[in-house]
Amino acid sequence: MKKTLRKWTLPLLSLAASGVATMSYADDFPLAINAAPLSCLLVPSSEVELSSEVQGVIKDIRVQRGDYVKKGQVVMTLRSALETAALNTVKARLEFATRKVERNTDLFMKQLISENEQDEMLTELRLAAYQLKEARVRLGLRETRSPISGVVVERIKDPGEFVDETPFLRVVSLNPIHAEVVLPAELYGSVKKGESVSFVTLGSTQQHKGKIIIIDPIIDAASNTFAITISLDNKAGTLSAGLRCQADFGQ
Repeated sequence: MKKTLRKWTLPLLSLAASGVATMSYADDFPLAINAAPLSCLLVPSSEVELSSEVQGVIKDIRVQRGDYVKKGQVVMTLRSALETAALNTVKARLEFATRKVERNTDLFMKQLISENEQDEMLTELRLAAYQLKEARVRLGLRETRSPISGVVVERIKDPGEFVDETPFLRVVSLNPIHAEVVLPAELYGSVKKGESVSFVTLGSTQQHKGKIIIIDPIIDAASNTFAITISLDNKAGTLSAGLRCQADFGQ
C-alpha cells in the first residue's frame, strides 16, 4: 500500500511563475499578502495505491473508476479455493476435538482415563482452535479493503490477472480537499497554522473557507518559494482535485 501526492503538486511551480511571481510585495509582509488573491491548486487530501498483502489471481474487483468507496469496504478478492478448503478442514478437526473432550469428560471424572490422556485431548482442542484462527486470517488476506473513504481514480488490473505488491487500484480522498499555495520566500513567517483563508475557484464566484494546516519548513532555493496547504470542507462534493483556484488571505 503506497501513499503519494506528488503528481498533484507538479503544476505548482508554473502557478508560482504565472500567479505569484508577477505580484509586487511591500516591505510589510502581512499587508502584502492581503493585497491580492494568490494562485493555488486543489489536490486530494490523501491518495492511496492499493496492493495485495499476498500474491494471487484476482477473482473480482468490485469497483470501477469514479466509484465512491468507504473506509473498510472490500474492493478486491483473490481466488481462494485452497484457503477455503483448509478452513473447512480445520473446522472439522475442531468439531471432532470438541466432541472427543465432551465424550470423555465423564470418564475422566470417574477416573477411567488418566490425566495425561485428558491433557492430550484438551491440547488437541486448543491447537485446533488456534489453527482455525490462522486459517481465517489466511482466508481474510485474500480480500483487500480500502483504508480510506474516497473516489477510485484508476483501476490498474482486472479479474484473472496476477497481483502481488504492485498496485491494482488508486483511491483519493476529496473530503476534506486541500489547496496548495506557493508563496515567495519573502513572505515566510507572515502566515500561521490555523489561520482562516477564503478562496474561490477560477471561473466561479462561490467562496469557500479553509484553514492553513501545513507550512513547508523548507524554502525551495531554485524558485525562492515555499508552499502551504489549506484544508477545505468538501462534504457537498462541489470541489474537484486539479482545479486551479485563488486564495484570499485578506478575509
